[in-house]
Amino acid sequence: MLDQNALDELFDVLARYVRMRDRAAHRTFRTPDGDVESAAFKCLFHLARQPMRARELAESLHAEPSSVSRYVAELVDLGFVRREADPADGRATLLVITDIGRERVAAMRAVRRHAMDRAMTDWTDDELRTLVLLLGRFVDAAEPLFAPSGDKPGSLEDLMKGRA
Repeated sequence: MLDQNALDELFDVLARYVRMRDRAAHRTFRTPDGDVESAAFKCLFHLARQPMRARELAESLHAEPSSVSRYVAELVDLGFVRREADPADGRATLLVITDIGRERVAAMRAVRRHAMDRAMTDWTDDELRTLVLLLGRFVDAAEPLFAPSGDKPGSLEDLMKGRA
């Protein structure tokens, strides 16, 4: 069994990170019309890789389709995303990032990179790669616990109910 105090410290550090990320997102995701949900902008990063249907976007974000639909509507209103007929199936719609959306993604990436570069000035590239490796390993191990219990055995819900 892992050191219980270290696990508590991990949650403290993660909570601090989430607060910091939320504050940064509030500033980064501001538009001339006001704030946009940070979750909506997460859609842009996925769509910057490739156009996809709303269902595929929801799956890639591990989000509810109704939430993604709301985010997409907001991004369409802002001109960051447009809907197009799917050439493979004319009945379906693809979500496609616009040039303005790509510019926004590039700007957000630049802000994030600059901030992390300033925050990590005394880190080496090897230390950064180690952080990415270990954090990725942690997320890969922890993510299944947060799936609905019907999706994965041993979920957090199962643990809380004493089923795992």
